[in-house]
Amino acid sequence: MASIVAGFASSHTPLMSLPGEDWGKRANDDMRNRELIRPRDGKRVTYDELLESADPSIAEQIDEEIFCSKYNAIQVALNELQDTFAQVDPDVVVMFGDDQDEMFFDDNYPMISVYWGHVLTHYPRRTNRPALSEAMRIAAAVYGTEVIDYPVETKLGLHLIEQLVNRDFDVAQRRYMQPEYGGTIGPATWYLDFKRTTTPRRQGMAHAFAFPVCRWFAGKRPPMAPITINTCYPPNWISPRRAFALGRAVREAIEAWDSDARVAIVTSGGLSHFTVDEEIDRRALEGLTSADGDSLSTLPRYKLQSATTEILNWVAAAGAMGTLRMELLTYQPGYRSPAGTGCGCAVGRWLPTDGG
Repeated sequence: MASIVAGFASSHTPLMSLPGEDWGKRANDDMRNRELIRPRDGKRVTYDELLESADPSIAEQIDEEIFCSKYNAIQVALNELQDTFAQVDPDVVVMFGDDQDEMFFDDNYPMISVYWGHVLTHYPRRTNRPALSEAMRIAAAVYGTEVIDYPVETKLGLHLIEQLVNRDFDVAQRRYMQPEYGGTIGPATWYLDFKRTTTPRRQGMAHAFAFPVCRWFAGKRPPMAPITINTCYPPNWISPRRAFALGRAVREAIEAWDSDARVAIVTSGGLSHFTVDEEIDRRALEGLTSADGDSLSTLPRYKLQSATTEILNWVAAAGAMGTLRMELLTYQPGYRSPAGTGCGCAVGRWLPTDGG
Protein backbone atom coordinates (compact mmCIF):
# COMPACT_ATOMS: atom_id res chain seq x y z
CA MET A 1 0.00 0.00 0.00
CA ALA A 2 1.02 3.63 -0.42
CA SER A 3 2.76 5.44 2.42
CA ILE A 4 3.09 9.06 3.51
CA VAL A 5 6.79 9.85 3.75
CA ALA A 6 6.86 13.59 4.51
CA GLY A 7 4.90 16.81 4.69
CA PHE A 8 5.76 20.32 3.54
CA ALA A 9 4.12 23.70 4.20
CA SER A 10 4.75 27.38 3.66
CA SER A 11 2.94 30.66 3.49
CA HIS A 12 2.52 32.02 -0.02
CA THR A 13 1.96 35.71 0.72
CA PRO A 14 3.68 38.20 -1.62
CA LEU A 15 5.99 38.98 1.32
CA MET A 16 7.57 35.54 0.78
CA SER A 17 8.90 36.74 -2.58
CA LEU A 18 8.93 40.53 -2.20
CA PRO A 19 12.39 41.82 -1.17
CA GLY A 20 12.42 43.55 2.20
CA GLU A 21 13.15 46.95 0.71
CA ASP A 22 9.83 46.69 -1.15
CA TRP A 23 7.58 45.64 1.75
CA GLY A 24 6.51 49.25 2.25
CA LYS A 25 5.12 49.28 -1.29
CA ARG A 26 2.80 46.42 -0.41
CA ALA A 27 1.67 48.39 2.67
CA ASN A 28 0.31 51.06 0.34
CA ASP A 29 -2.17 48.48 -0.97
CA ASP A 30 -3.50 47.86 2.55
CA MET A 31 -5.07 51.29 2.83
CA ARG A 32 -7.62 50.28 0.17
CA ASN A 33 -8.20 46.75 1.47
CA ARG A 34 -11.81 46.02 2.47
CA GLU A 35 -10.91 42.75 4.22
CA LEU A 36 -8.92 44.03 7.20
CA ILE A 37 -9.81 42.25 10.44
CA ARG A 38 -9.10 43.59 13.93
CA PRO A 39 -7.39 40.76 15.84
CA ARG A 40 -8.93 41.38 19.26
CA ASP A 41 -12.55 40.86 18.20
CA GLY A 42 -12.53 39.62 14.59
CA LYS A 43 -14.39 42.71 13.39
CA ARG A 44 -13.88 43.98 9.85
CA VAL A 45 -12.56 47.55 9.99
CA THR A 46 -11.03 50.23 7.80
CA TYR A 47 -7.30 50.88 7.73
CA ASP A 48 -7.77 54.02 9.84
CA GLU A 49 -9.81 52.14 12.44
CA LEU A 50 -7.17 49.43 12.56
CA LEU A 51 -4.43 52.01 12.99
CA GLU A 52 -6.33 53.66 15.83
CA SER A 53 -6.48 50.40 17.81
CA ALA A 54 -3.03 49.02 16.89
CA ASP A 55 -0.30 48.36 19.46
CA PRO A 56 2.04 51.38 19.26
CA SER A 57 5.06 49.04 19.44
CA ILE A 58 4.23 47.76 15.95
CA ALA A 59 5.47 51.06 14.53
CA GLU A 60 8.97 50.18 15.78
CA GLN A 61 9.01 47.23 13.36
CA ILE A 62 8.22 49.35 10.31
CA ASP A 63 11.84 49.67 9.31
CA GLU A 64 13.57 48.60 6.11
CA GLU A 65 16.40 46.89 7.98
CA ILE A 66 13.88 44.81 9.94
CA PHE A 67 11.95 44.06 6.75
CA CYS A 68 15.12 42.81 5.06
CA SER A 69 16.11 40.69 8.07
CA LYS A 70 12.72 38.96 8.09
CA TYR A 71 12.74 38.50 4.32
CA ASN A 72 16.21 36.93 4.46
CA ALA A 73 15.12 34.53 7.22
CA ILE A 74 12.14 33.52 5.09
CA GLN A 75 14.38 32.80 2.08
CA VAL A 76 16.73 30.67 4.18
CA ALA A 77 13.76 28.61 5.38
CA LEU A 78 12.26 28.27 1.89
CA ASN A 79 15.61 27.15 0.52
CA GLU A 80 15.87 24.55 3.28
CA LEU A 81 12.35 23.36 2.48
CA GLN A 82 13.31 23.13 -1.20
CA ASP A 83 16.41 21.08 -0.35
CA THR A 84 14.39 18.73 1.83
CA PHE A 85 11.74 18.28 -0.86
CA ALA A 86 14.46 17.38 -3.37
CA GLN A 87 16.02 14.90 -0.92
CA VAL A 88 12.71 13.20 -0.13
CA ASP A 89 11.88 13.09 -3.86
CA PRO A 90 8.30 11.82 -3.43
CA ASP A 91 6.59 9.77 -6.11
CA VAL A 92 3.29 11.64 -5.66
CA VAL A 93 2.13 14.74 -3.80
CA VAL A 94 -1.31 15.29 -2.30
CA MET A 95 -1.87 19.02 -2.03
CA PHE A 96 -4.30 21.02 0.11
CA GLY A 97 -5.01 24.56 -1.06
CA ASP A 98 -7.72 27.19 -1.31
CA ASP A 99 -9.12 29.20 -4.19
CA GLN A 100 -9.45 33.00 -4.06
CA ASP A 101 -11.52 34.22 -7.02
CA GLU A 102 -9.59 31.91 -9.35
CA MET A 103 -11.63 28.93 -10.55
CA PHE A 104 -14.55 29.01 -8.10
CA PHE A 105 -17.22 31.68 -7.74
CA ASP A 106 -20.71 32.01 -6.33
CA ASP A 107 -22.31 30.14 -9.24
CA ASN A 108 -20.86 26.96 -7.69
CA TYR A 109 -18.41 27.07 -4.79
CA PRO A 110 -17.91 23.67 -3.15
CA MET A 111 -16.42 23.30 0.31
CA ILE A 112 -14.16 20.46 -0.87
CA SER A 113 -13.18 19.62 -4.45
CA VAL A 114 -10.75 17.09 -5.92
CA TYR A 115 -9.29 17.58 -9.41
CA TRP A 116 -8.47 14.34 -11.22
CA GLY A 117 -7.91 15.31 -14.84
CA HIS A 118 -4.63 14.31 -16.46
CA VAL A 119 -3.01 17.75 -16.38
CA LEU A 120 -3.37 20.91 -14.29
CA THR A 121 -1.88 23.83 -16.22
CA HIS A 122 0.01 26.66 -14.54
CA TYR A 123 0.05 30.02 -16.29
CA PRO A 124 2.49 32.77 -15.27
CA ARG A 125 1.01 35.83 -13.59
CA ARG A 126 -0.31 38.54 -15.89
CA THR A 127 1.81 41.46 -14.72
CA ASN A 128 0.46 43.95 -17.28
CA ARG A 129 -2.93 44.34 -15.60
CA PRO A 130 -3.60 48.04 -14.90
CA ALA A 131 -5.01 47.33 -11.44
CA LEU A 132 -1.93 45.38 -10.32
CA SER A 133 0.20 47.35 -7.87
CA GLU A 134 3.96 47.70 -8.18
CA ALA A 135 4.51 45.46 -5.17
CA MET A 136 2.39 42.69 -6.66
CA ARG A 137 4.22 42.95 -9.99
CA ILE A 138 7.54 42.44 -8.22
CA ALA A 139 6.25 39.53 -6.13
CA ALA A 140 4.71 37.83 -9.18
CA ALA A 141 8.19 36.99 -10.48
CA VAL A 142 8.22 33.90 -8.23
CA TYR A 143 5.61 32.31 -10.52
CA GLY A 144 8.02 32.41 -13.44
CA THR A 145 7.42 32.90 -17.15
CA GLU A 146 6.87 29.26 -18.10
CA VAL A 147 3.54 27.58 -18.82
CA ILE A 148 3.63 24.28 -16.94
CA ASP A 149 1.36 21.37 -17.84
CA TYR A 150 1.65 19.73 -14.46
CA PRO A 151 0.89 15.99 -14.32
CA VAL A 152 -1.98 14.78 -12.15
CA GLU A 153 -2.14 11.35 -10.52
CA THR A 154 -5.62 10.55 -11.80
CA LYS A 155 -5.87 7.10 -10.22
CA LEU A 156 -5.14 8.52 -6.79
CA GLY A 157 -7.53 11.42 -7.43
CA LEU A 158 -10.38 9.03 -8.21
CA HIS A 159 -9.42 6.87 -5.23
CA LEU A 160 -9.51 9.90 -2.92
CA ILE A 161 -12.95 10.90 -4.17
CA GLU A 162 -14.37 7.41 -3.66
CA GLN A 163 -12.75 6.95 -0.26
CA LEU A 164 -13.80 10.38 1.01
CA VAL A 165 -17.40 9.77 -0.06
CA ASN A 166 -17.29 6.44 1.80
CA ARG A 167 -16.18 8.41 4.86
CA ASP A 168 -19.17 10.78 4.61
CA PHE A 169 -17.45 13.71 2.92
CA ASP A 170 -19.54 15.33 0.19
CA VAL A 171 -16.79 15.96 -2.34
CA ALA A 172 -17.06 17.84 -5.61
CA GLN A 173 -14.95 16.53 -8.51
CA ARG A 174 -13.45 18.10 -11.63
CA ARG A 175 -11.81 16.39 -14.63
CA TYR A 176 -10.98 19.25 -16.99
CA MET A 177 -10.36 22.99 -17.02
CA GLN A 178 -12.46 25.64 -18.74
CA PRO A 179 -10.85 28.00 -21.29
CA GLU A 180 -11.78 30.92 -19.02
CA TYR A 181 -12.98 31.46 -15.46
CA GLY A 182 -14.74 34.45 -13.96
CA GLY A 183 -17.66 35.47 -11.80
CA THR A 184 -18.59 37.14 -8.56
CA ILE A 185 -17.99 36.55 -4.86
CA GLY A 186 -20.26 38.04 -2.19
CA PRO A 187 -22.07 39.61 -0.58
CA ALA A 188 -22.48 36.90 2.05
CA THR A 189 -22.81 37.38 5.83
CA TRP A 190 -21.42 40.28 7.84
CA TYR A 191 -17.79 39.66 6.84
CA LEU A 192 -18.06 39.65 3.06
CA ASP A 193 -20.78 42.29 2.70
CA PHE A 194 -19.78 43.48 -0.75
CA LYS A 195 -19.59 42.02 -4.25
CA ARG A 196 -16.27 41.35 -5.96
CA THR A 197 -16.30 40.67 -9.70
CA THR A 198 -13.65 38.90 -11.77
CA THR A 199 -13.88 39.32 -15.54
CA PRO A 200 -13.59 35.95 -17.32
CA ARG A 201 -9.95 35.26 -18.18
CA ARG A 202 -7.55 32.38 -18.72
CA GLN A 203 -6.85 30.84 -15.33
CA GLY A 204 -4.83 27.79 -14.47
CA MET A 205 -3.53 26.28 -11.27
CA ALA A 206 -4.62 28.28 -8.21
CA HIS A 207 -1.85 30.16 -6.42
CA ALA A 208 -2.02 27.93 -3.33
CA PHE A 209 -0.75 25.08 -5.51
CA ALA A 210 1.41 27.16 -7.85
CA PHE A 211 3.57 28.74 -5.15
CA PRO A 212 5.06 25.43 -3.92
CA VAL A 213 5.45 24.19 -7.50
CA CYS A 214 7.27 27.33 -8.61
CA ARG A 215 9.21 28.22 -5.45
CA TRP A 216 10.27 25.08 -3.64
CA PHE A 217 9.58 21.98 -5.73
CA ALA A 218 13.17 22.32 -6.98
CA GLY A 219 12.11 21.79 -10.59
CA LYS A 220 10.67 18.36 -9.78
CA ARG A 221 7.26 17.37 -11.12
CA PRO A 222 5.90 14.49 -9.05
CA PRO A 223 2.30 13.90 -10.12
CA MET A 224 -0.15 15.66 -7.83
CA ALA A 225 -3.61 15.05 -6.46
CA PRO A 226 -4.91 18.56 -5.65
CA ILE A 227 -7.65 19.04 -3.05
CA THR A 228 -9.23 22.50 -2.99
CA ILE A 229 -10.81 23.64 0.28
CA ASN A 230 -13.06 26.66 0.64
CA THR A 231 -11.31 28.28 3.57
CA CYS A 232 -11.98 31.92 2.70
CA TYR A 233 -15.57 32.57 1.72
CA PRO A 234 -18.83 32.24 3.67
CA PRO A 235 -21.35 30.83 4.02
CA ASN A 236 -19.97 27.30 3.36
CA TRP A 237 -16.37 27.82 4.44
CA ILE A 238 -14.82 24.84 6.15
CA SER A 239 -14.55 24.69 9.94
CA PRO A 240 -11.31 23.84 11.79
CA ARG A 241 -12.78 20.55 12.98
CA ARG A 242 -13.87 19.54 9.50
CA ALA A 243 -10.51 20.54 7.99
CA PHE A 244 -8.64 18.34 10.45
CA ALA A 245 -11.07 15.46 9.91
CA LEU A 246 -10.62 15.83 6.15
CA GLY A 247 -6.87 15.47 6.57
CA ARG A 248 -7.30 12.33 8.66
CA ALA A 249 -9.64 10.84 6.06
CA VAL A 250 -7.15 11.64 3.30
CA ARG A 251 -4.46 9.84 5.27
CA GLU A 252 -6.67 6.76 5.60
CA ALA A 253 -7.43 6.88 1.89
CA ILE A 254 -3.75 7.12 0.93
CA GLU A 255 -2.86 4.20 3.19
CA ALA A 256 -5.65 2.18 1.54
CA TRP A 257 -4.42 2.95 -2.00
CA ASP A 258 -3.16 -0.17 -3.76
CA SER A 259 0.20 1.28 -4.77
CA ASP A 260 3.75 1.31 -3.49
CA ALA A 261 3.97 5.08 -4.06
CA ARG A 262 5.81 7.29 -1.60
CA VAL A 263 3.43 10.19 -1.00
CA ALA A 264 4.17 13.66 0.35
CA ILE A 265 1.56 15.99 1.80
CA VAL A 266 1.94 19.59 0.61
CA THR A 267 0.12 22.77 1.55
CA SER A 268 0.51 26.53 1.42
CA GLY A 269 -1.24 29.66 2.64
CA GLY A 270 -1.64 31.80 5.73
CA LEU A 271 -0.83 32.47 8.31
CA SER A 272 -2.76 35.51 9.57
CA HIS A 273 -3.43 38.20 6.98
CA PHE A 274 -4.19 40.85 5.89
CA THR A 275 -3.73 41.87 9.52
CA VAL A 276 -0.99 40.14 11.50
CA ASP A 277 -2.47 38.26 14.47
CA GLU A 278 0.40 36.71 16.37
CA GLU A 279 -1.96 35.14 18.90
CA ILE A 280 -3.77 32.92 16.38
CA ASP A 281 -0.54 32.24 14.48
CA ARG A 282 1.28 31.02 17.57
CA ARG A 283 -1.70 29.00 18.75
CA ALA A 284 -1.90 27.26 15.37
CA LEU A 285 1.86 26.69 15.25
CA GLU A 286 1.81 25.21 18.75
CA GLY A 287 -0.88 22.77 17.63
CA LEU A 288 1.12 21.88 14.52
CA THR A 289 4.44 21.38 16.29
CA SER A 290 2.84 19.25 19.01
CA ALA A 291 0.50 17.32 16.68
CA ASP A 292 -2.40 18.42 18.89
CA GLY A 293 -5.47 17.67 16.83
CA ASP A 294 -7.87 18.84 19.53
CA SER A 295 -6.22 22.25 19.66
CA LEU A 296 -6.20 22.60 15.87
CA SER A 297 -9.82 21.48 15.64
CA THR A 298 -10.95 24.16 18.09
CA LEU A 299 -9.18 27.22 16.72
CA PRO A 300 -11.64 30.09 17.33
CA ARG A 301 -13.73 30.98 14.30
CA TYR A 302 -13.83 34.70 15.14
CA LYS A 303 -10.04 34.70 14.69
CA LEU A 304 -10.31 32.88 11.36
CA GLN A 305 -11.61 35.61 9.10
CA SER A 306 -10.41 37.07 5.80
CA ALA A 307 -7.38 35.23 4.38
CA THR A 308 -6.26 34.17 7.87
CA THR A 309 -8.55 31.21 7.18
CA GLU A 310 -5.78 29.72 5.03
CA ILE A 311 -4.41 28.40 8.32
CA LEU A 312 -6.98 25.67 7.75
CA ASN A 313 -4.92 24.36 4.82
CA TRP A 314 -2.21 23.63 7.40
CA VAL A 315 -4.79 22.09 9.74
CA ALA A 316 -5.86 19.68 6.98
CA ALA A 317 -2.23 18.80 6.29
CA ALA A 318 -1.67 18.15 10.00
CA GLY A 319 -4.62 15.77 10.00
CA ALA A 320 -3.03 13.89 7.12
CA MET A 321 0.31 13.69 8.96
CA GLY A 322 -1.25 11.89 11.93
CA THR A 323 0.81 11.95 15.12
CA LEU A 324 3.90 13.35 13.42
CA ARG A 325 4.91 16.75 14.76
CA MET A 326 5.72 19.58 12.38
CA GLU A 327 9.17 21.12 12.55
CA LEU A 328 8.92 24.90 12.30
CA LEU A 329 11.68 26.30 10.10
CA THR A 330 10.69 29.94 10.58
CA TYR A 331 7.89 32.18 11.75
CA GLN A 332 8.16 35.87 10.93
CA PRO A 333 5.37 38.28 11.94
CA GLY A 334 5.44 40.26 8.70
CA TYR A 335 4.22 43.66 9.83
CA ARG A 336 4.42 46.16 7.01
CA SER A 337 2.46 49.15 8.39
CA PRO A 338 1.90 50.83 11.78
CA ALA A 339 -1.70 49.58 11.64
CA GLY A 340 -0.42 46.00 11.87
CA THR A 341 -1.25 44.98 8.32
CA GLY A 342 0.87 42.26 6.79
CA CYS A 343 1.11 38.50 7.10
CA GLY A 344 2.32 35.87 9.50
CA CYS A 345 4.97 34.15 7.36
CA ALA A 346 5.81 30.54 8.21
CA VAL A 347 7.65 27.55 6.78
CA GLY A 348 7.46 24.02 8.20
CA ARG A 349 7.99 20.34 7.42
CA TRP A 350 7.04 16.94 8.78
CA LEU A 351 9.75 14.27 8.62
CA PRO A 352 9.71 10.83 10.28
CA THR A 353 13.29 11.40 11.48
CA ASP A 354 11.99 14.26 13.65
CA GLY A 355 10.80 11.72 16.16
CA GLY A 356 7.07 11.94 15.40
